[in-house]
Amino acid sequence: MEITKLTPRGFCKGVVNAIHIINKALENNTYKKPIYMLGNIVHNKNVVEAFKSKGIIILDGESRVEMLKKINEGTVIFTAHGVSDAVRNIATMKGLDIVDATCKDVKKTHDVIKEKLLEGYLLLFYGKENHPETEGIIGISDEIILITDKTDLSTLPKYSGKIIITNQTTMSFLDVIKIYNKLKEIYPQLELVDEICNATRRRQEAVINAEGYDLIIVVGDKLSNNTKMLKELASNKTKAIQVETLNDLKNIDLSNFNKIAITAGASTPKSILEEIVFNLEHNTNNYISRLNLDDYLKG
Repeated sequence: MEITKLTPRGFCKGVVNAIHIINKALENNTYKKPIYMLGNIVHNKNVVEAFKSKGIIILDGESRVEMLKKINEGTVIFTAHGVSDAVRNIATMKGLDIVDATCKDVKKTHDVIKEKLLEGYLLLFYGKENHPETEGIIGISDEIILITDKTDLSTLPKYSGKIIITNQTTMSFLDVIKIYNKLKEIYPQLELVDEICNATRRRQEAVINAEGYDLIIVVGDKLSNNTKMLKELASNKTKAIQVETLNDLKNIDLSNFNKIAITAGASTPKSILEEIVFNLEHNTNNYISRLNLDDYLKG
């Protein structure tokens, strides 16, 4: 069995930065306790469990505003997916200490959208409904129109003024181009600001350019959108499977595959990937993970 590790691998810079920010906050005794996190820091349950073990309380709810209703004291962490100004204002009004772990690429998207709204553009945003990054973007203004893969484009309003479309940073760049071309038929004047982050784009390009493999293994959490996009792209090339950890390989027969490529989402710990590769390369068939929680925070 020949194993090829596609590049890049491990945490993207946004996840590395978020983990660093949170670890520094945990070391800083001036932050008020308890410490809460608005949803999952990234879409990887292993990373989330690692932070739970350090005493962080992970909040859950329909929205970040609903989550904030559950707390009145302490410190709140904004995850890498970002939040709207409304959420920031509520946290400030409650007197909470704030730890902002928002990805820089997501912050850039927020800034672009605010700038274009001030310039008088009608703004379309292509993203996943109920995704935390999308929630933060839509919270910027009631005038933003969310476009998803389920949107009936024929129901969009007629508009002849300045109009622009941008996107969630973890979408497939091929899908962004596809939806842009469809919308150009409705709005010929439509402009595109492609906000796919570099880490997501490079991983997708690596899968698209992967040739000659009879299996591609995609490693990442089922809730991770950029991992989901990788799996879809890989499935267009050859046989593809998605696993979260080494344990998921237990019931999968790989004996008929000779050339295997392996890739991973941008929020997948390198330790998980390395453990899977080691077992495959050494034909151990001993698919029992021996990683500890601290291993999941190593990018």
